[in-house]
Amino acid sequence: MKNSKNIFKSLGNRNFLYVWLSLGFSMAGFQIQMTVRGILVYDITSDAFITGVVSAGFAPSLLLFSMFGGVLGEKVNKKRLIQFAQSVNVIQSIIVGILIYLNMLHWSHLLLVSVTQGAMFAIQVPARQSLIPDLVGKKLLTNAIGLNAMQMGVTTMIAPAIGGYTYEFFGPLNSYVIVSILMTVGVLFMGFVPNFPPKLSNKNTSTIQEIINGFKYLRTNKLIRLIWIHAVILAMCTGPFRMLIPVFAKDVYLSSPGDVGNLMAAGGIGGILSSILIASLSSESKRGWILIIIGIITGIGLLMASTLSFFIVGIIAMIIVGFSETGRWSLGQALMMENAGEEYRARVISLLMMSWGLMPISMLPMGWAFEYFGAEITTLFTAIITLLFSISSIYWAKSLTKI
Repeated sequence: MKNSKNIFKSLGNRNFLYVWLSLGFSMAGFQIQMTVRGILVYDITSDAFITGVVSAGFAPSLLLFSMFGGVLGEKVNKKRLIQFAQSVNVIQSIIVGILIYLNMLHWSHLLLVSVTQGAMFAIQVPARQSLIPDLVGKKLLTNAIGLNAMQMGVTTMIAPAIGGYTYEFFGPLNSYVIVSILMTVGVLFMGFVPNFPPKLSNKNTSTIQEIINGFKYLRTNKLIRLIWIHAVILAMCTGPFRMLIPVFAKDVYLSSPGDVGNLMAAGGIGGILSSILIASLSSESKRGWILIIIGIITGIGLLMASTLSFFIVGIIAMIIVGFSETGRWSLGQALMMENAGEEYRARVISLLMMSWGLMPISMLPMGWAFEYFGAEITTLFTAIITLLFSISSIYWAKSLTKI
């Protein structure tokens, strides 16, 4: 019971609880919408390529606006910025519902929504995450970020299934009504959080200059730079594999769509387990070593998937990959914010978010390799690169072992 209380300690802070609930409702709506949108696009077009384009539409805008969102998170009121981004998502969901009702929906409308959501995600995530130290203090920072990751892990595992069933039994219009309600509740919970003044000391500097300053800070702060390199390289190894799971499952396990869903759910289970671990860590824990070990575990998971062609091994491998991805993201955030100056916290989160936007870049060559060399050979090659990079980080990123 004592360990359980420690894991959920940050929720004793009422303001963080509001942020946590806001995230839960918003992410539930977002994940349901992602699932419903994919089904809806394919129903409208019967075109797998267009469906893929719409589904990945968030990535370019996420990459483009990530640093812009970080600067905004330091220049303006974080609470209002988060509510603005959440409200845009609510309005878009309502508009899509109206277009469905009027029978005027075109797939390009859904692409526009996907692109805009990527931009809104890039704006609100740095502001929300950099708000956490103001709410709970540095001592509980890792715990609070772990709880946020747990919230996202649960919604990532459950909400897509809810989206599929609501679409099947209630149709797309009612699905978007549910999405709109959930997202609106998220905005309302954020309204209970107090205002915090912007952290940027010089508010007269242009946004472009502050973005440049963010990259300069990455160059001058060695610890932040090492964590960022570690995160980006590993994200570009594991992210494409998760995106190509339907292909891997079909080629290697001859899986049905239900089996693919089970593999994806296994990744969500791993993420929840990882978030519990991260939430239980204290500032005295060897978190730098844990970050490096998580990278090595990533390679082991990929190695298992590529060499043992059994479905149950695939389930275990996906639990490992989900565990390592969530752990790397959560712990990386905590360590970057702890070791960054107050006015750079939102920007370092933006830098970390860039790894999400960069993942589709590595997916193109990996997708080609899946086709040309086969899923198992390509994944084996990726596993070897991941292991070599992670093990070598013990030496080239030695500073991480001291935090």
